[in-house]
Amino acid sequence: NWLQVGDDLNHRNLMDLARRFGDIFLLRMGVRNLVVVSTPELAKEVLHTQGVEFGSRTRNVVFDIFTGKGQDMVFTVYGDHWRKMRRIMTVPFFTNKVVAQNRAGWEEEARLVVEDVKKNPKAATEGVVIRRRLQLMMYNDMFRIMFDRRFDSEGDALFNKLKALNAERSRLSQSFEYNYGDFIPVLRPFLRGYLKRCHDLKTQRMKVFEDNFVQERKKVMAQTGEIRCAMDHILEAERKGEINHDNVLYIVENINVAAIETTLWSI
Repeated sequence: NWLQVGDDLNHRNLMDLARRFGDIFLLRMGVRNLVVVSTPELAKEVLHTQGVEFGSRTRNVVFDIFTGKGQDMVFTVYGDHWRKMRRIMTVPFFTNKVVAQNRAGWEEEARLVVEDVKKNPKAATEGVVIRRRLQLMMYNDMFRIMFDRRFDSEGDALFNKLKALNAERSRLSQSFEYNYGDFIPVLRPFLRGYLKRCHDLKTQRMKVFEDNFVQERKKVMAQTGEIRCAMDHILEAERKGEINHDNVLYIVENINVAAIETTLWSI
């Protein structure tokens, strides 16, 4: 039960519980049941053999705010909408052709990291926090693919605005401040202030994405008629009526967190 688990469900604690209770066990977290599997055979059963049954992420009150109740791709339930979004995203993101087209840009961004660290005198004396420069690299890698744009330096004002908005989104969406209310519905009335902060942040982020990136690509496409980056493919799908404009913005929302910040944590 929750009193045994506490606030920490990291993989090491789950591994210890598996040693004690077996390869498959149930955690009762408020009104939610969480089943933990801990062998390759069981993982294959869940992720592959019965992947359709287990493919959807669990919904919660905060992610419903940030994704418009599943209008995105990453956090939507598996079904017709997910398959449509996946098909639209495949061409600009998930092919060998994309890797070939973007390889030179990725290599350039890695080279610039090395050059910037070498130019910083503190790197040879006091030391530097390399994660900050890698964060700029990750943003540039994804924004070059997505919008055919990059940020010049760690001091770029728009880069720092995005970084702050994305970090706050990550913090709010993973905090136990709301999870207790999510797991125990009787506590949800106490979440009003928290959920308002989430709504306000979502509105701010969507406006930044719209004004600085999506509308800019629309202007370029109107002038040139060319498809040069991933956003152009996605806007073309919107023009054909395959998705709506909210879907476009929630794709950008996903890219900013799932593709950039999550990868940065892994690094």
